[in-house]
Amino acid sequence: MRATSDILSDGLIHKILSFLSFKEATKMSILSKTWLRAWSTHPNLEFEVDYLNDNMKKVDSIIERYRDEKIPIEKFELSNASFPQENFPLFDKWLHIALQNGVKNIVFRVPCYTTYTLPVFTILAEKSLRELVLRGFDLKHVTLSSGGVANYNSLKKLSLSSICLDDNMLQTLLNRCSLIVDLVLEHCDGLENIELLNLQRIKSVTIKTFRKQRVKIDAPTLEHLYYLDAGEAYPTLDIINAPNLASLEYIGDQIPKAFVDVNLQWNCHPKKVIVFTTNEMMSRFMDRLMSMKRSKPLRNRLQQVTTYKFDWENQIWHLVEFRSGKLALTRDKFYFLLDW
Repeated sequence: MRATSDILSDGLIHKILSFLSFKEATKMSILSKTWLRAWSTHPNLEFEVDYLNDNMKKVDSIIERYRDEKIPIEKFELSNASFPQENFPLFDKWLHIALQNGVKNIVFRVPCYTTYTLPVFTILAEKSLRELVLRGFDLKHVTLSSGGVANYNSLKKLSLSSICLDDNMLQTLLNRCSLIVDLVLEHCDGLENIELLNLQRIKSVTIKTFRKQRVKIDAPTLEHLYYLDAGEAYPTLDIINAPNLASLEYIGDQIPKAFVDVNLQWNCHPKKVIVFTTNEMMSRFMDRLMSMKRSKPLRNRLQQVTTYKFDWENQIWHLVEFRSGKLALTRDKFYFLLDW
């Protein structure tokens, strides 16, 4: 009797493997020769390379086989544990092969402050690319002119974590990737101003600031905002236009003054707000919500507030009565449902 795994067609096995990570697919390769053959052309490549462990040649051999056999690559994920310059030509080679084979998603992580110059504009110019996730690179040394003047309209997600870059580089990237839907900026050093002004289709933004960084958001299509403040003074988060904002999550010891002192309802009308901050700041925010229920004009008035407090011990939300200044005894997390 034939094994069940051998009854499946190559196409169906490929479909199954496409939903698995490279490590998971590796385990499936022992089922039969059919599964082994399918695994050898798995479209998602995930590698953790380490010069000290000497696995560079093995990775190079696999990627060369994908090049020689013209095997499509959907996702190319590369994590590098060490960064001697001997690796750099291989990085260039592997990225070139992935782009040549139609890669859609690139995830590339290196130790912070590596001297490797990432060919970021060459990567973005590939029309098949949909998602670019970078961590640890120094983009200050990338020549802006190397990217020409093209716009990279195929990209849908851009994620930059622990990246060193300046305001000019960030704006150049955002201007050329103006049709992205998802943007992540986490602890990026070198930035003074983060301005999201011309992102025509942006839906989700995650910002984790690094020291004192001013943030300005004018994004009519924005629906979800996650903001973590790393500074000690009041964060300068200015949401000047986000009429479609549905959810807002804020974490920090100082709530932005715009949320508690000015007119949050003039800028956006989020339905869901999660705040994780100190007792003092939570009290001020609650006072602000209560005053918004009495605000004028009527079209901007907050009608109803439903408040939940997070139970850290049981990891669930509990409905609580809305009483300003009497809820949070320490730094706590609250979830508000707002009815405008």
